[in-house]
Amino acid sequence: MRKKRRIKKELEWYSFIIVPLVTVLILVYYPMMTTIEYSFFDVSAYGYTEKFVGIRNYERLLVHSAFPRAFGNTLILAAMGLCTIPIGFLMANMINGIGRGKLQGFFRVGFYLPHIITGVSVVMALKIVLKTDNGLFNNFLSWIFQRDISIGWLSDARYSRIGVTIMYLWSNLGYSILMNLASLQAIPQELYEAACVDGAGTFKQCIYITIPNMKGCFTFLFVTGMISGLARFTDLYVLGGNNTSGAPAGTLQTIMMYIYEYSFEKLEYGVSSAGAMLLFVITFIFTMINVRLSNFFKDG
Repeated sequence: MRKKRRIKKELEWYSFIIVPLVTVLILVYYPMMTTIEYSFFDVSAYGYTEKFVGIRNYERLLVHSAFPRAFGNTLILAAMGLCTIPIGFLMANMINGIGRGKLQGFFRVGFYLPHIITGVSVVMALKIVLKTDNGLFNNFLSWIFQRDISIGWLSDARYSRIGVTIMYLWSNLGYSILMNLASLQAIPQELYEAACVDGAGTFKQCIYITIPNMKGCFTFLFVTGMISGLARFTDLYVLGGNNTSGAPAGTLQTIMMYIYEYSFEKLEYGVSSAGAMLLFVITFIFTMINVRLSNFFKDG
């Protein structure tokens, strides 16, 4: 009797997760398995005609010059976006130095606010700030250097990556600041007090106390920042005029834009599925790096 009652209780518990479990299986895992299958087939526009082609779709990706270029752009933009880590660390130190009062709360909210603004809104606002003629950023630089500066931060292929990195920093710096600030405030104050007694200055306290205790935070921000950078799409797509070419001159075309192009513009689902699988493998590698580094610092 007691066993039947326990089974009935467990069935009640499982009934709460059956709906989300089925939803995940249908909307996540089934499309993922279909993507793996399609990457080895030549799939028609509507997915009804399939012809097995082996690894030919992967060969097309590696031979086609646009995919290596998109892959390189993705890595470069993701690496440039990691500037949020050191800048966020410096800003967090400054905010932490003013104490835990209302002023610190004001700065925390103020810096994080851009992070919750949608990507399209950020692009529209920053296009005005970074435009070539009479852009706010160029006007600011002209005032600093006392000469006319007209740099096409978003229209010149030489500076476009820098321009979109400025957009990325403005939007994501607040998140990095909050993560660094939380890690800073988790460091025991007794360590700094003992260091002061031993005669250690601010610089030595930062080198021997702050940075070693921040390694876990740096690792997390590094790996999640790279994963986020690998999936970058919305802002660059809107910036290029809802075009996947990665204007100007293809310098802003990422892997996600390449996959979108073959999925919805050229309707070659086999090639786009192969690209999605390669992106999955790259992201998985960075996730494994995260696990390894996290265990390393935890053991240390």
